[in-house]
Amino acid sequence: MDTRLRWQEIGRTDVRPVVRVGLLASYTIDPLVPHLGVALHDAGLPVAFDTAPYNQIVRQCLDDASEMARVRPDVLIVAPRFEELGDELLTAVDAAVSAARRWRSFLVVVLPAVPEDRPFGQLDDGRAAGTAATAGEVRETIRAELSGRPDAWVVDAERAVRAVGTAKAHHAAMFKFAKIPYTEAVFGELGAQLAGVLRAVYGLTPRLVVVESGAGLEEPVRWLRESGARLVVRGSEEIAELAAREGVPAESAVLLRLGDLAEQEGVPVESAVLTLEGKPEQWRDELVRSGLLDRLPAPDRTARRVRHSSRETVSLDDFVAGLNVEVELEPVGPESAAKVVEVVSRAKDFTLGTEKLDLTEDREVFAVRVRDKFGQYGISGAVGITGGTVVDVFSLSCVVLGKGVEDVVLRKLRDGHGDLVFRHRTTPHNQITAGFLTDAGARIEEIP
Repeated sequence: MDTRLRWQEIGRTDVRPVVRVGLLASYTIDPLVPHLGVALHDAGLPVAFDTAPYNQIVRQCLDDASEMARVRPDVLIVAPRFEELGDELLTAVDAAVSAARRWRSFLVVVLPAVPEDRPFGQLDDGRAAGTAATAGEVRETIRAELSGRPDAWVVDAERAVRAVGTAKAHHAAMFKFAKIPYTEAVFGELGAQLAGVLRAVYGLTPRLVVVESGAGLEEPVRWLRESGARLVVRGSEEIAELAAREGVPAESAVLLRLGDLAEQEGVPVESAVLTLEGKPEQWRDELVRSGLLDRLPAPDRTARRVRHSSRETVSLDDFVAGLNVEVELEPVGPESAAKVVEVVSRAKDFTLGTEKLDLTEDREVFAVRVRDKFGQYGISGAVGITGGTVVDVFSLSCVVLGKGVEDVVLRKLRDGHGDLVFRHRTTPHNQITAGFLTDAGARIEEIP
């Protein structure tokens, strides 16, 4: 059955989540939710997810009034990409470490895959400042800083991309229109990797292996014991005798015997792995998939490598100031009308909830253009003013949120129009807009 359909079915049940998982990414990470949710549900760990707008990692982690700060998830998953964050990637990881510590969350950082774009072409691999070398250094710095921590782990997106194959891993069209860079197959691999980590963190990995006695067991039994599993070898005659004694089918007798063995070994029965079919040489893949080898090591007490340019975690104000953000408001003309309509129709997190942008109406409409030290974002929002005093369109794209753009736009509006009323309708996603306007002392007209 399709993973998405299964996740929808799970959502309609009365199973109560026992773990809250927060997701922060520099891209749209929503496609990961069904894969990770189904895997954890099937492992006996029902979860609820909180997903913040994309490209908001630093702001969500540093702002104590952010959506994720209010949730304080049990597990915080942070998934950046080099393509969006560049030199700020280490800053984002620092902010995530600090936030997870404050919120007492278990942190999982998804190491970004090495970018496919190589500006130096075939000579990139040999350049110390090339994409491959730079990405490799940053990836290993992150891994070293998180290794040995009892409250953090890493999962490698490069591994997921390689498992799928580069040609089938990226989705250019979906990234262009929805900021989804990966195919469903990559999200499936990432979900499996993350589920394996969380199963280990919450002690849901198998600890008992029950195998049939027979020929050819010497080598499998050796590597099973070396894996740390508690191994029980039993014969089929034993099951047959138990079935006859209890008056139950052999399959039921297996379960009865498994319960006895689990109790003897001191582990929950659901933690046992029972191999009844197949040849011993086929067991390894099955046991790997089951999570048998997913063991968290004891905390590493040795000193971790320290980043040479070590510094304290940047503050939210310092982060925003360092972006050198520039914002322009320009009247919408024929050349920008289509883009403005598209931006307004796609915005969901920072909107007034009243946006129905008709450029033929008697209103002033301004396009919001944004650029910072990383480059041009182009038209990233729009403002509409009716009657010179009522703002009924105030939309910004997620990619520019958390950079102070909303503050600049509001200041420019006030400078040009004086006291304004913001017509606001609450939606499931635009709470941050109302909070921003309230904190800024704006006049709000709430409409149903």
